[in-house]
Amino acid sequence: MRAFLASILLMVSGLVYGQRPTSIPDPSEPFNVFESAESIIFYIVLPIIIVVLYIIWRRRISKEKKKENETHQQ
Repeated sequence: MRAFLASILLMVSGLVYGQRPTSIPDPSEPFNVFESAESIIFYIVLPIIIVVLYIIWRRRISKEKKKENETHQQ
């Protein structure tokens, strides 16, 4: 039974290693976000703007629902 499980494990590990892409280069150094203005805008500024706009949008929806509930109750 152990030999069977070991052989399955070896086959699976061989298949997993066979799926490794060879044409993609290995990164030699870490990604520097502050390298250029484009990367700062894309990775820092845009996500902050998206989060702020989402918060404003959710507050507006909650205010509209609250106002709608007040008008239906009267």
